[in-house]
Amino acid sequence: MQLINKNQRWQFFCSFIRNPIRNASVLPSSRKASQGMFEGVDWSALSHVVELGPGTGSFTRELHENVPPHCKVMLIELNADYIPFLKSKYGDRFEIVQGSAENFEELVKSSGWPKVDLIVSGLPFTLPQSVKKPLYKSLLAQSQQGTIFRWFTYFPWLMKPHFKAFPFRCVKGVWFNLPPLWVYSVN
Repeated sequence: MQLINKNQRWQFFCSFIRNPIRNASVLPSSRKASQGMFEGVDWSALSHVVELGPGTGSFTRELHENVPPHCKVMLIELNADYIPFLKSKYGDRFEIVQGSAENFEELVKSSGWPKVDLIVSGLPFTLPQSVKKPLYKSLLAQSQQGTIFRWFTYFPWLMKPHFKAFPFRCVKGVWFNLPPLWVYSVN
């Protein structure tokens, strides 16, 4: 099953050209990367999941195929260009919100969720401080309450100082991705 067509790949590439800090790659993540993002996650234990920055939905596809039917999933995407595709592909089961990741806790509260079991992030660590500071504070608070927080990076040695407040561990290196990436987790 192919996730995105040539037009969506072109759209992803154009998003990179327009804003390489927000869209840190020229290509969406591979299927191997998507599977690596969830390595070791107990799908049956998930009831509430948030994905930050789903883009074209590489990780979203894994969620859609694997979360239990009762699991609620919220996708928060800043780039309006990705919203129609995400809604057409995943809107049958997932709530898709156009907005900034820094507001995810408010969005979760307004949905009446009691907790979040898993937060998956496709966001770069090069976010502006005005976004990163409140976002990381919220992510840290969620992880201290037991929420699993997963993200990836192409540059672990550059990423690590940005996450120094988090007790993270490397889950997996994914070599079958262009460029290769590493998946990290808290909890």
